Amino acid sequence: MAAANDSQGLKIAVAVFVTLSVILSVTTYFSYQAYSQADAKFTKAEGELATAKRAQSDALNQTDALRKEIGLKAEDPDAIKTEIKNENKKNDDEIKSLVAQVNDVVAKAQAAGANGPELEDAKAKVQQIAAAYSSEPGKTYIASLDRLIQLMKNLALVTTQVSLNYTDVKRNLESSNSVNAQKLNVETDAVKKAKDDLTAEHEKHESERQSLLTRVDKYNTDNARMATEIANLTAKLRETEDDFSKRLAVAQQTIREYRDRVERSDTVLDRPDGKVTFVDYTRGEIHTNLTRTTGARPQMQLAIFDSQSPGIPTDKPKGTVTLIQVGDRESIARIDKTNSNIEPIRTGDIIYSAAWSPNDPMRFALIGKIDINRDGKDDRGDLKRMIEQSGGIVSYDLPPPDTGKETGKMTGREAWYVVDDRTPLAEVYTKSSTTATENADFLKKQSERIREARLNGVRPMPVERLLPYLGYDYAAPVRGRAEAVDTQSLKRVLAPRPDAEKAQPKQDATTNPADESK
Repeated sequence: MAAANDSQGLKIAVAVFVTLSVILSVTTYFSYQAYSQADAKFTKAEGELATAKRAQSDALNQTDALRKEIGLKAEDPDAIKTEIKNENKKNDDEIKSLVAQVNDVVAKAQAAGANGPELEDAKAKVQQIAAAYSSEPGKTYIASLDRLIQLMKNLALVTTQVSLNYTDVKRNLESSNSVNAQKLNVETDAVKKAKDDLTAEHEKHESERQSLLTRVDKYNTDNARMATEIANLTAKLRETEDDFSKRLAVAQQTIREYRDRVERSDTVLDRPDGKVTFVDYTRGEIHTNLTRTTGARPQMQLAIFDSQSPGIPTDKPKGTVTLIQVGDRESIARIDKTNSNIEPIRTGDIIYSAAWSPNDPMRFALIGKIDINRDGKDDRGDLKRMIEQSGGIVSYDLPPPDTGKETGKMTGREAWYVVDDRTPLAEVYTKSSTTATENADFLKKQSERIREARLNGVRPMPVERLLPYLGYDYAAPVRGRAEAVDTQSLKRVLAPRPDAEKAQPKQDATTNPADESK
């Protein structure tokens, strides 16, 4: 059993040895074969490397020669490309500036008179070649040289054309200069003549100026003399004005003294304007001695006072009448109102008008606000109408600022100045457009006018005292504005009666009023 096992192990060992030997032989064969192939390849590679080195050396020598011929300084390929690119850019910029210079030169030549088509064609070719050079996609050294040569040819043509045009222009300018020189000589002669004329004119004006200066000196002397005379006359005028003011003050004082002597009582206001010559209570009329020659006229309102009244001693007359007919010998008046039945109007009573005197109308000055019916509103328009209706004149009027403007002038010939110091019966709440400044100015002016009137001897007349003289009745209803007027009826009422000229029987002053009424 053991021998069999040893024999089997030997067989296995022999088999393994044989196998390994075969493998070693095969491996050794393939190793020698690979080595021989590698050696052949190495030998071939060394030959190719030597060839490549020789080719590289030749290429480097050729590149150095070409680089030296082109003028490149860099040796590295990338640096060489960069240098070529920079040089191309520099050339492009130079060509662009060259084109701009060509355009400027051509423009100057054309402005100087060069109008030939050759110059414009050469400029166009230069621009075309420069544009082609700048926009060429595959720009090479030979192509660039070709473009530059063409550009130089056209630049030479442009230079030649410009030179020829400049030559022509120079000749034209020389001929023009000769013509201009002749004209300049003519103008120079004209300027010289004008200068001579101007010098003569200056001398003439200088002589006139000296004459004017002499006259001005004389006028200045006369002005100084006149100024002295004016100063003297002004001083004399001032002295005269002061003297006149003093005399006027003395005259005003004298007038006041005379008026005080004549009118010793404040109730003695004026002389009677006429008398009642006949009373007809049946017709409600009276006859007066007022005539047309004394200045009486129809529609004048008059006040009647007792025959024994010394200058109208009361504010309430016997009554008021209105003239309805004025003749050459007498006038007829309608009795408007009788204040007292126990004191009727009698023959011989005196007639008085606060606004009128025979042949001399009374002058009034209205100062300040005039409120007749005491309703808070200014009624100076109604007062003016009553004064004018009674034969008077309003020669000066100073209304409040919100009523009107100042009219007339205070002369001292006014018989009365009318004021109204009463307060309204009822408080009136109305907005006024008058400012505080305007109101203060008005009050100041009002005080000055009243003082001036008193200095001139003009007597004050309160409106409540004047109204009864004018026939105003406080109890009378306020009349509205007439909407229409019957002209025919008005003429018929105012027409003189047929029997107006007939003499009326005279009555004695002591006639009983009861008998007269019968």
